Amino acid sequence: MKLSKPLIAGLGLMLVGMTSLAHADQWGPGGPDDHGHYDHRDDHHDDHRHDHGGPPPRDFGPIRQHAFEHRGYFGRAERLPPGVFVVQGRPLAPGFGRPLGPRELEQLPYYPGYQWIAYGPDIVLIQDGTGVVYQVLQGVLAY
Repeated sequence: MKLSKPLIAGLGLMLVGMTSLAHADQWGPGGPDDHGHYDHRDDHHDDHRHDHGGPPPRDFGPIRQHAFEHRGYFGRAERLPPGVFVVQGRPLAPGFGRPLGPRELEQLPYYPGYQWIAYGPDIVLIQDGTGVVYQVLQGVLAY
């Protein structure tokens, strides 16, 4: 008995498709471990911030003004050693700067894929992963 190539290929694809369904997780919300409760832990992540959902704007003037007017939320700036400075479009020098805390981040907008860093007297928006400087809010923090 001679089987045609398309029949063998079809049976192979069907077998591969069925094995992926056999390994699928069959327990969603209401499964055996969560007793019918939905996991709400991450539902309100960053709700207090202005989630723009897109790339950062080109004009940071209003953000800079707001941060300057609310500089009391950001604490004191750390002095950077001579020769260490921020260059837009380049990565930050390693070992300097500090991530902003939740209270400080409430005063700044949230952009997916970016994070705010306090770097000397400046607040810097950098890309996650690469650390490349996107925007510098110069002189916002007091010494």
